[in-house]
Amino acid sequence: MFSRATIMDVMYLLRDLSTHATLDTYAYRYGLEEVAIGNSKDQKVLSIARYLISNPEKPGILSNNLMYEIVEDIISKTITNSFQFNSEINEFVNYPQLRRLLLKDGYVIEDNRLVRTFETDIDFNKNDTLLDSLFVKHNLDIAKGHYDQASNAFNRGDWAACNSQLRSYVEELLNKIAEKVTGNTFTSSQNAKIELSKCNPPIFYKQLNEWLDNGQGYFETFWKRLHPQGSHPGLSNEDDSIFRLNIVQISTLEVLKRFDQNY
Repeated sequence: MFSRATIMDVMYLLRDLSTHATLDTYAYRYGLEEVAIGNSKDQKVLSIARYLISNPEKPGILSNNLMYEIVEDIISKTITNSFQFNSEINEFVNYPQLRRLLLKDGYVIEDNRLVRTFETDIDFNKNDTLLDSLFVKHNLDIAKGHYDQASNAFNRGDWAACNSQLRSYVEELLNKIAEKVTGNTFTSSQNAKIELSKCNPPIFYKQLNEWLDNGQGYFETFWKRLHPQGSHPGLSNEDDSIFRLNIVQISTLEVLKRFDQNY
């Protein structure tokens, strides 16, 4: 539901909003008094964060999910505090990455409340974990490096760097998979992608219009979408980058699953 980075930033908000006494009271309210242990506020909020991350399905006191209930409550308290939240730009003053972390998790702040951007079964953070395990399993270190840099660039609001790294990630990943499948080294990424449609079993399915050899198949147009004006398109923004990040994650995870299952 929420990434580890999101939970940690939210816990720091709780720390900043609380005294030792109010933090203890908050933990008691949610039945976390045995969890929130430590001599400092930092230790207590870290203990709560670890518990929430380890128990993502635990019911809350008002809802069926404790993690969401606490995140929503802390953010609701924060956005009414002008010292902690700049309502003009929807930015957390001391944690500027948090809004973008929430966006990656599928949430935005509208009308002073946390709102789901769309109803979906897609779990960005779960997919991230699965991607990472496949990178490691198949020794795709360079591709992993590009993907991690793209994610980090998005978190800091560097859209051009995010988009560039996403393109480099996809190119490196497909080239390396084609190399592992065929045993050949590819200097042309286009030739590598063509081979992924011709291998048996294929990585790109022609019968599903994923590769049509005419620039109109899904993975052909997917590649074009990543660089309409080269790896550094002239104009970019948060919405464009989050779209790219999501579509790249979903598409390349499917490619990696097929490779993992068949090769």
